[in-house]
Amino acid sequence: MFVPPIELLIRDLTYAITAMCGAIIQLAGGRVGVAGNVMAGPRAGFTMKVMDGCNGVEVVVLLWSAMLAWPAGRVAKIKGMVLGALIVQAANTLRIISLFYLGQWNQDWFEWMHLYVWEILIMILGLAVFAVWIRRTPAIAAHGPAR
Repeated sequence: MFVPPIELLIRDLTYAITAMCGAIIQLAGGRVGVAGNVMAGPRAGFTMKVMDGCNGVEVVVLLWSAMLAWPAGRVAKIKGMVLGALIVQAANTLRIISLFYLGQWNQDWFEWMHLYVWEILIMILGLAVFAVWIRRTPAIAAHGPAR
């Protein structure tokens, strides 16, 4: 659990992500109801709640931690962190929208894709973004003798 000020920020971010996913679905001609972090489908009985672990924040935090630990310049780190967060959140938006439609079609596939496939894919994406970033970012040599 996050500390209270950050918890409120994460909650608001999760609500914003849910609202954005609902808006994208509606812009594409789909039907969805959004209230807070809950998305309701047009079929009676299907609702999907976007929880803290489903908002992509954990992968972004891991990515940022890796980038901050890598010996690179400040500008490269900031650019990488911003671009990396955008890439992860774009993929997570795709994840949420696809799970919304999948859940209306087949609950078993929804659970499987949600718990196993998408979790792994988002984490691999974070690792891939970091790998590409370190390949394109010159490392700053450490000062002093090697230990």
